[in-house]
Amino acid sequence: MSRIRNTEFSAKTTLFTGSGSINFLAEELKKDDYNNLLIITDKGIKNSGILEKVESILKSIDLETLVYDDVKPNPSVSATNEAYEKYKHKNIKGILAVGGGSVMDAAKAVAVLLTNGGSIADYFGVDQYGNEPIPLFAVPTTVGTGSEAGRASVITEDTSNLKTKKLVIGKSLFPKAAFLDGELLIGMPGSLVASTGMDALTHAIESYLSRKGSVVTDALNIHAVKVIGESILQASANTDNEEAMNNMIQASTATGIGMSNGGLGLVHAISHAIGAQYDAPHGIVNAILLPYVLEFNWIANPHKFADIAQALRVNTWGMPIEKAAKAAVERVKELTTEIGIPEKLSEIGIDKSNIDVLTDIAFNDDLYMMANPRKATKDDIYKILEKAIG
Repeated sequence: MSRIRNTEFSAKTTLFTGSGSINFLAEELKKDDYNNLLIITDKGIKNSGILEKVESILKSIDLETLVYDDVKPNPSVSATNEAYEKYKHKNIKGILAVGGGSVMDAAKAVAVLLTNGGSIADYFGVDQYGNEPIPLFAVPTTVGTGSEAGRASVITEDTSNLKTKKLVIGKSLFPKAAFLDGELLIGMPGSLVASTGMDALTHAIESYLSRKGSVVTDALNIHAVKVIGESILQASANTDNEEAMNNMIQASTATGIGMSNGGLGLVHAISHAIGAQYDAPHGIVNAILLPYVLEFNWIANPHKFADIAQALRVNTWGMPIEKAAKAAVERVKELTTEIGIPEKLSEIGIDKSNIDVLTDIAFNDDLYMMANPRKATKDDIYKILEKAIG
């Protein structure tokens, strides 16, 4: 399918990259009056020692901080609203998100609520809030979210009978600065590198294939595919590999910018449906779904699939385009196996009892369905889910 002709590109986050880049955090916070800083994180980050490292850097400046460390995976409307209620009278001047995608989503949502009030469900959609959110800074602690350089917050709507994932989107939701410090992530579990790294690869591939993409987003996304393909096995095998960890976190952010502007596709339509209904880990669900969706999508743009094969170091010399495109699908399948991702959704507790509901939710997710390179029917989605569940 042809591309959507007119696109818009926005990137407003200052990026500090490389080992030790977290040390620029205090200097950035000193530039404005961010006294009464709310740090949003989760129990895992607190227990890992990463939060302590961040707090030690903040001690160098005269700054009052509060810590909210109760973010859960796939943050919900009710949980987000509760966090807001806890801090709405604390005169918060800035927010520092320290964590993965769920922490980033929760932090952005709280930033909106602190200046606009109400429920986060009031602001689903694009630019639905009237007041600028509280300024946000980001320290990503995984190699897969990309949200540290994006303008969207993904929140599970849990106040209605049918749980769905919805987005709050706005240009003022870009973090002011993000600190991509691979050294900070040294020693993290290899399984977490695998799942979040495959999440980043999914972002890169889907956004590269998106009908909403452009030459600018293509440049970010296809290079991210290359870097992730070269680094993910090394990083997950040995998370003390500082170069590989820095490569992964920077590639994740690059495709975060790419997907924020170029959009995503059918993998995310389905995975958001699954995440809302089952509270399943987003990165693993994406990684399992990716090969099945690529099998469906490849006929829509064989040339771009051939590009993906080459970026993943497949020797496509002399191959017809169609064969090179299929080789990309096969290499992604191999990579998921090599890195230890389950082959079927049933292995993580997803069964066929809700397949009709999941199909309906995914099919009606216009944000992702419109960007997918191949037009999909309900029956197509149903069949993809059947194969992926097993």
